[in-house]
Amino acid sequence: MSEMQTVAASAQKQLNPEEAAELALTEAKNLGCSDVSVVAFDSSESQVRFSNNNVTLVNNVRNIALEVYLSKDKKRILGGTFNPNPEGIKKFVNNLFASCQILPPSESYAPLPEGPFHYEGRGNYDQKIEDAPLTDYVKQAIDASLTAGAERVSGSLNAESTQIFIRTSAGASARDLYSSILLNARAFASDEASGHGLSCTSFLSDFRPEKSGASAGEFAKKSLYPKTLPEGTYNVIFSPTVVANIFPIASSASAFAIESGISFLVDRLEQRIGVQTLALEDQGVYKGGLGGRIFDDEGVATGSTEIVGDGTFRRMLHNATTAKKFDSKTTGNAGIIQPRPNTIVFGEGDIGLDEMIKETRNGLYVTNNWYTRYQNIRTGDYSTVPRDAAFRIEEGEIVEPIAGIRVSDSIPRQLDNIEFISSSREWIKWWEVDTPTYAPSMMVKGVHVTKAVGS
Repeated sequence: MSEMQTVAASAQKQLNPEEAAELALTEAKNLGCSDVSVVAFDSSESQVRFSNNNVTLVNNVRNIALEVYLSKDKKRILGGTFNPNPEGIKKFVNNLFASCQILPPSESYAPLPEGPFHYEGRGNYDQKIEDAPLTDYVKQAIDASLTAGAERVSGSLNAESTQIFIRTSAGASARDLYSSILLNARAFASDEASGHGLSCTSFLSDFRPEKSGASAGEFAKKSLYPKTLPEGTYNVIFSPTVVANIFPIASSASAFAIESGISFLVDRLEQRIGVQTLALEDQGVYKGGLGGRIFDDEGVATGSTEIVGDGTFRRMLHNATTAKKFDSKTTGNAGIIQPRPNTIVFGEGDIGLDEMIKETRNGLYVTNNWYTRYQNIRTGDYSTVPRDAAFRIEEGEIVEPIAGIRVSDSIPRQLDNIEFISSSREWIKWWEVDTPTYAPSMMVKGVHVTKAVGS
């Protein structure tokens, strides 16, 4: 083989993610970088889309991705690349380093935490998901939804299995695994009557496509012939799907968000931010839950961090940089630039949903939402549009479906007015909720409800 053929063959060689991480680390260290963190992902993703009761797309993709952080002379940069070969990795790292060199030194520089670290267990992973009969599950969900009263069903089913590796110049070295299977089903009993069903888990034994499909169909049937609602304040029960979306307490507890002034938790540490029954944790891995990781992007072992306890804001989420700024310690939540939650876990309450409806007496029940927008992210003023099934409650019973409403309120006001938290919780993750969240239903008093535009 000629020299040119040898170079060409080397450029095309596929590396496994562990080899790719090691090569990127070595290349960056050879360039003189003082801090290097390389996180490599090897993901197998499958998707089935369905519309009008039929499967419309089956897609399978495998990706190897690298996220590389470099620092030299207190200059810092972070970049990513996909499916790299050896020559591609070297070129990427050299280009990233060249970009880093023209940056000014960072006032917020902090060295990577020194390893090695001790890691326990692994993320929630089930190998069976890799060979799961996804189209069969979709058909089960569609059939269950039609049986429950829907006329047509659409949605998607996504399955993912990921290996993740980390190598840092500070001595961190680890491998982890996690998996997920997520079904979103949206059923219609008419153009104006729809329901949403969701099932997401890391373990095939916990996956319930029929239940999600049936729930979507039942909600759609119950939503036929919706009524309008006068604007005003109402006691509102929010489903776990909605709670996970409208109460971004964990992401707002990021020290980066607080320092940047884009959090309603600015200057609230060790202050009460909600009712005494409100509790919230970030967990690296919630055993038997959804996803999770045993290390963060700096190589620090993840763990359990109490964010809210007894209604009081207990702790911010930190990486090494923000911990230095706030004279604290990293919580294992890097994001090297911005600390972020790993797995969000709301505390459980002491009441069932049926009892919550009875105790609400007169109010609303909202099962799903979208288009959540902030009028003022610093104060937590927001609005969101209930999507799919929503109902009016009278004398402790659901009496009729409603449509054409918008919730316009404030997160701090709502947290202070939580009346009930359900004893049951559900795992939530979909395009409106990026981080796996274990959420209950909540009833909030005095929620401001207006008409949606065009209603």
